[in-house]
Amino acid sequence: MLLATSVWAATTDPDEPFWSKGRHFQLKGDVVNVEDDGIHDPSNVTVKYLQQPYDAMATFPRDSAGIVDWVKVLDQGLIDPRKSVDGTGEMFPVDFDIIFTNTASMPNVRFPHRQHTEWLTCANCHPAIFVPQKGANPVSMNEIIQGKYCGVCHGKVAFPPTMNCGRCHSVANEVSLLR
Repeated sequence: MLLATSVWAATTDPDEPFWSKGRHFQLKGDVVNVEDDGIHDPSNVTVKYLQQPYDAMATFPRDSAGIVDWVKVLDQGLIDPRKSVDGTGEMFPVDFDIIFTNTASMPNVRFPHRQHTEWLTCANCHPAIFVPQKGANPVSMNEIIQGKYCGVCHGKVAFPPTMNCGRCHSVANEVSLLR
């Protein structure tokens, strides 16, 4: 059974980027109503006409932790993301991975561009979230959990970074092989 819960307070800093304003992930048993997600204005009378995310995603495939598997959702044709705000333009999926190696004793992190660019344009992330230059992004788990870098989406609309480490930390390195 899904229980509606209110989530953390949204930030009110007008200088903060829009993606930091709310936390609205839907996990097992965690249901966040649109009016409580920190993104939509609960005082706007039209918010009551919006479909609740837990209703919209009730039949979506989920991973072993019960979290929506967006890659499978897309592959199964359950969603058809717009190419742009006005629905025009083309998507240009790219198929290469970035390997983050500054992971201490954890396995390295593989960032798969293909799974992301099948439904997001490059401009969604570059240059506002990630500078497209090797070594220019000091990504850390602390930053991600605070909603920066990967945490802009992961933990909000994509699987949370703290639920299944192996989804990202998937490339063995010398240190992780010694454990």
